[in-house]
Amino acid sequence: MTQPLVTLGICTYNRAASLCQHCLAALEKLTYSNYEIIVIDDCSSDKTQDVLHEYKEKLNRLQFFRNDKNRGLCYSRNRILEKSQGEIIVFFDDDVSIFPSCLDEIVKAYLQDSAALFAWGGVYQCHGSHDSNKLTFGSGSLFSMRRIVANHFRFDTNIRYFKTYCCEEHEFARRVQRQPGKIIQIPTAKANHYQAPAKNRAWRGLGGDLNYLYEKAKHGSILKYYQSLLIGIQYTIDCIIFKHKVEKDYYQHYYREAVHSFHQVLLLLRDGKFLIASKYLFNIIVDVPIRALIKRRIEAKQADKFRQLFASADNIDLQSEFVQYSNFNTKDSRELLVDIERTSIK
Repeated sequence: MTQPLVTLGICTYNRAASLCQHCLAALEKLTYSNYEIIVIDDCSSDKTQDVLHEYKEKLNRLQFFRNDKNRGLCYSRNRILEKSQGEIIVFFDDDVSIFPSCLDEIVKAYLQDSAALFAWGGVYQCHGSHDSNKLTFGSGSLFSMRRIVANHFRFDTNIRYFKTYCCEEHEFARRVQRQPGKIIQIPTAKANHYQAPAKNRAWRGLGGDLNYLYEKAKHGSILKYYQSLLIGIQYTIDCIIFKHKVEKDYYQHYYREAVHSFHQVLLLLRDGKFLIASKYLFNIIVDVPIRALIKRRIEAKQADKFRQLFASADNIDLQSEFVQYSNFNTKDSRELLVDIERTSIK
């Protein structure tokens, strides 16, 4: 059976050591033969470029690109989607080693389940006290999607509050699932995650809360969002001034992070974090709801196009026709690497 082309997408930033020792080294052992590798360097200041040039000699299917400035994980992943040629796109982090048979198992799962559009791979955590022999699913360490998804969806570049990129792959997957799109787990597609040090994690909690709140605002009522801020003022008065016990309803509110926001601002002010507090308050009152409203309209159009094409497609079975890996540097070969399915959904 001819193998569908698989794109391996890796985004990296100032992690030259893990990129070399764990990520790229593992790709030399892959048992699957029809793949391309695309690495996006998010303007690293370490030896990342040296590592990539070195591995270009070892991995002749490796293509790498450098952002003109640090633009974030979602922007970099979108560049991979735009440059990819594969019928399946597999993303994994620069501190992850995928198993030799990982691609074989991913392709097998998509071939067996033609309705599956997005899949989570299984990851072993291999970092210090968190070493685990249990597979974990649902992280950015290893996931994949079909070409039809890559052609119609993009990672949301607004998800980077306080330079925190957590949950962006979950937000992407939830949008796919709403269309609806089937999401699966592939326990046999495995990888090891060697968590490498990363900058900008000091405010990961605040950034993660804002990212999650932003996602909720994209799909919820903006009016209720601002109502939640007013509820938050009452919540803060009850907690801080009157020392009242917090009602359970506060924690169950749809915009829970908005309800808690003014309390969070006071805590930051108490700790002398005046600049962070002012930025957080601006994001809560102005930035999050406005960006959410604009992005909602953009993504609604993307989703409509996806639903129309998905509904009209006879099938999305990978076995109908395949793309073979070739030299993508020539115009002629690129023109030949477009199959029937991709032509019909563009």
